[in-house]
Amino acid sequence: MQNIYETFEFNKIKEAILDFNRTELGKVFVEELAMLPTEKDVRDALLDLDEIMSIITRYGPLPISNSANALKLIEIAKKTALLTPRDLSLVAEDVLTAGKLGVFLNKLDSSYVRSKAYVEKFYDLSNLEREIHRVITNALTVADNASAKLKEIRSRLKVAERTLEQRVASLAITYGSYLTGDDATIRDGHFVLPVATVNKSKVTGIVYDVSDSGATTFIEPLEIVNINNEITALKVEENDEVRRILRELTSLCLLQEREIVINNKIISHFDFVSAKALYANKINAVIANISSSPLLDLIKARHPLIDERKVVSNSYHIDEQKRIIIISGPNAGGKTVSLKTVGLLALMNQCGLAVPAEKATLGYFKNIMIDIGDNQSLSDNLSTFSAHISQIAEITNLVGGKDLILFDELGTGTDPKEGEGLAISVAKYLENKHCFAMISSHFDALKEYAFLSDSIDNASMEFDEEHLLPTYHFRQSTPGHSYAMYVAKKYGINKSIIDEAEKYISSKDLNGTGELLETLQKQLDTANKTLDASIKEKELIDRKLKKIENDERLLEERKMNLLKDVKDEKAKMIEKAEEEIEYIMSQLNNGNIKLHEVIELKKKLTDLRETEATETFDEAIKVGDYVLMPSLNVSGKVTRVQGNKAHLNTSDGMSIDVPLNKITRVQAPKSHMKVHKTNYDARIGEGVGLELNIIGLYVDEAMYEVQKYIDGCRVRRHKQVRIIHGYGSGALRKAVHSYLDKQKDVTYRLGDASEGASGATVVIFK
Repeated sequence: MQNIYETFEFNKIKEAILDFNRTELGKVFVEELAMLPTEKDVRDALLDLDEIMSIITRYGPLPISNSANALKLIEIAKKTALLTPRDLSLVAEDVLTAGKLGVFLNKLDSSYVRSKAYVEKFYDLSNLEREIHRVITNALTVADNASAKLKEIRSRLKVAERTLEQRVASLAITYGSYLTGDDATIRDGHFVLPVATVNKSKVTGIVYDVSDSGATTFIEPLEIVNINNEITALKVEENDEVRRILRELTSLCLLQEREIVINNKIISHFDFVSAKALYANKINAVIANISSSPLLDLIKARHPLIDERKVVSNSYHIDEQKRIIIISGPNAGGKTVSLKTVGLLALMNQCGLAVPAEKATLGYFKNIMIDIGDNQSLSDNLSTFSAHISQIAEITNLVGGKDLILFDELGTGTDPKEGEGLAISVAKYLENKHCFAMISSHFDALKEYAFLSDSIDNASMEFDEEHLLPTYHFRQSTPGHSYAMYVAKKYGINKSIIDEAEKYISSKDLNGTGELLETLQKQLDTANKTLDASIKEKELIDRKLKKIENDERLLEERKMNLLKDVKDEKAKMIEKAEEEIEYIMSQLNNGNIKLHEVIELKKKLTDLRETEATETFDEAIKVGDYVLMPSLNVSGKVTRVQGNKAHLNTSDGMSIDVPLNKITRVQAPKSHMKVHKTNYDARIGEGVGLELNIIGLYVDEAMYEVQKYIDGCRVRRHKQVRIIHGYGSGALRKAVHSYLDKQKDVTYRLGDASEGASGATVVIFK
């Protein structure tokens, strides 16, 4: 039977996922990726994936460091009883990674039940990590303070090495006239002097080497032999002590081998699922809904291995009413690609992967069996047709009701009439087995049989008859032509040959099947075009209605906020005026008040009442109006109105953008009125923090919040803030960047790894 993993090039999917792995065992999980054995396993895998995809979108990548395969480390420890400093450092790194994952995931809300459950299975090995890092340095050596004995040995070794260096330098001067070079060198771990061979008798010591020319003899002077021997002995001691320390650490790891392995597997699980999630984001994939009943429903599905700039998305639907689809259409029109797309996406889903589609609902298939492409087997000495029949025989012997079968060009490679009869018989057999199947074919009789069957549906690959080119669009419930005559005309086959061929076809088409199919196809094409137009019109209407509803909601919110602000500010102004009026009246009742003071107080009282009377509200703010922003006590002239924002030139010379629902129209100030500056920093943007989270909002809602937030940041004099928009489809990120591009007083960049990566934008105010 054909290997579905090879035929669908599933190894390329795995290679793409491996690019996102950080752990050795996680990579093993990806390399071993295959169809999960039960529907429950598929559901569990997709639930895990769904959570991690959501976490990455909202909070960024998981904090997973490079991790070794702990199983291999433990095996080495058991065989040698001695792990290297690098091996021990990897064990400690896993402990730190487990801690980081725990902190990261435990901060999330309670909806991430499955991920939190994995974290709870981590063992606390912090004592082991501290002991390893006490002993092993960042340079992957054993620290001097790993033991008192090691510290003492290394101290003595340093003293001996300094003494040796001093003695060698002194001897180089003493024997300088006998040397062929100025510096001592090392041979077999010993310091030696390069003595001219003719003078070797002048230097007492041990000969270690002679140069290739024989002109230089390397001698260890007798004066340093004892020091060299001491250093050699100390290094042996040092090595023995280091090995003893490493053996102790290795034993400590073996005492906790179960916990180490479990932690390593959990980290690798997170890495495995995270790699699948990051790959899903890369190809814009979605997690399929798992149907408990047989169903295959793929909306705008794409083949993940075809260049996204060239791939054509198609929708496929098979259910219990229409369990088999017969695909017809021109050669090189996309029939095989459709079969491979459906098969590969079903396989990906049952391997616990997201699928590249706009939406998907899939039942669980016990087996996915295929006969796609050229089946010729040279090694078995089988012809294309023989290999083809061999595959069909094996599949039909094994097929059951929960299987998905894909046949490419069923019945080809032999006499057309016999092949046609075989194709119809196989289709009937599959129909009786109640399996799901997609079959590509050119046979008219098979298409006619599909018309007569209740459980089989026709489909075709669309062909542009005007330009004589395939469009690669899949059309369900519409049979197709091979378009052989059209293509022959395009490529210049002699007209007399084509005429003769059409005459022959016409004479052989005794039962009118071809003509019937052509008539039905034209009728279906017309119906489909009408349906497509209706669907597009409905989608347009739905979008417009949604926008209107959204606009109405925002307008109502704006109105309510505006009325509330006006009401609150009015109440404050009235309260303040009443207090001042009460004060003035008390002064007027003062018997000692002078006449000119009475006149001045009465004028002030009149001004207060006029001010209260002239405050008006007009929702239709326009350019040239004078307005007041009650919440800030800021007034100014409107110079520009754009969307739900007004640009003001304030009375103290500032230029600011404010929401329309936060301002009221007032009378223009008189020229002699004094300008009272307002402490903007203390009043505006109360509650404006250093970050804004807009994840989960529609674009319109999000941009309203962003504009309001940036206004507040400006007057609060924030220097740098962060807007968290997540990964998702990128719509929020694009909208935020588009808005920031228009702001002359800011620059921005995507966050780094600690700031949310590409799920957040950092805004810097100039």
